[in-house]
Amino acid sequence: MIPSAQPANGALLEGSVVSMDRRIFLGGAGAIVGGTLGGIGLSEAAEVLGGQKPITQKEWEALYRSYGTAQFTCVRTSQAVEGPYYFDNSPLRSAVAEGRKGERLRLGITIGGMLSPIAARCFPLAGAVVDIWQTDAAGIYSNVGGDLQTVDTTGQAFLRGHQITDEKGYVEFETIVPGWEVIALPPPAIVGARTNHIHVKVYHGRDVLTAQLYFPDPLLDQLFAEVEPYKSHTRMTAPGLPRFYERVRNDKDGLFLADKSTPMPVERVNGVLTAKATIGMISQGNRGQATLFRGG
Repeated sequence: MIPSAQPANGALLEGSVVSMDRRIFLGGAGAIVGGTLGGIGLSEAAEVLGGQKPITQKEWEALYRSYGTAQFTCVRTSQAVEGPYYFDNSPLRSAVAEGRKGERLRLGITIGGMLSPIAARCFPLAGAVVDIWQTDAAGIYSNVGGDLQTVDTTGQAFLRGHQITDEKGYVEFETIVPGWEVIALPPPAIVGARTNHIHVKVYHGRDVLTAQLYFPDPLLDQLFAEVEPYKSHTRMTAPGLPRFYERVRNDKDGLFLADKSTPMPVERVNGVLTAKATIGMISQGNRGQATLFRGG
């Protein structure tokens, strides 16, 4: 959850309910529990983790003091389903639309570090990798084959990108408002119909968080009523589905409701839609650990 834009995951499923719980969480306390990591000893674990040295008392005291000087309030963001379309080598860039038609969106994301899940205050996580991906206005992802969606976009990278947070834990992307989408699910489920959302992965050292950001229904209703190409995107299907499906709003998205998600606040600033989201994650701060992200 986040205070003004709680990312979560959502899907409207037709047919049997299917588990989409492909979640990952590497807690800030570290992955070594009870002296082992995946059945290996501590010395071997140090090699697996790239030779990272144990934190010293001096480093821990400095780290703990940083929590006491936290600069803003945030709430821990819930882990969300990654979905089938993530690609872990997105371009390093702020402008991700690549000319795709749609309502221009300026998306600002602040990443806050938390000492514990119940901590009320956050310190800015500088140096975090924030990776986003989304559909275009017609509900189509880049770098997805024709067996999963009606348009083969293999090798393309539109509406994907990552940035590194500044000293305030902030990044900003220039994108467009995504469309809603339909996904063909493996049996016994049939289809997952999704409301408009933007996927986010945050990597900070060995900490990883996956989330989704949503939009207010009134804004989306206005776009789909008045603005192209959203106005034309009223029905959709995917390979293997028996028919076309109608647009899904937030209040019909099953997992959006189950996670009690809250859409981001969006306003027009100098004529441009501007959204702000704050993501809180458990983190031990900057300890010189290499990120798990493999993008360039």
